[in-house]
Amino acid sequence: MKRQWIPRWVVLLLIAGVLVLPIAMCVIWGVSVLLVAMGDTSGGSALRYIALGGAMLWVVALISLVVVQGLNSLVDADSHEGEGS
Repeated sequence: MKRQWIPRWVVLLLIAGVLVLPIAMCVIWGVSVLLVAMGDTSGGSALRYIALGGAMLWVVALISLVVVQGLNSLVDADSHEGEGS
């Protein structure tokens, strides 16, 4: 029987975050540049900080995904060692 330390939905949520966050960051950053070009520097500055927060979330999601996949591979390796004879 295969054990998992991390539920499957957590891995899928992290993968979705890693794929969606860069797109959202680019769109928000692009709108901030557009607002600055139109003369709304305070709105552009606010959106730039929101995009920066999205970038930090993306980095956290990437690191978390690597750690979760590593933990799952260790559990898989332990289960395969017990099967051999």
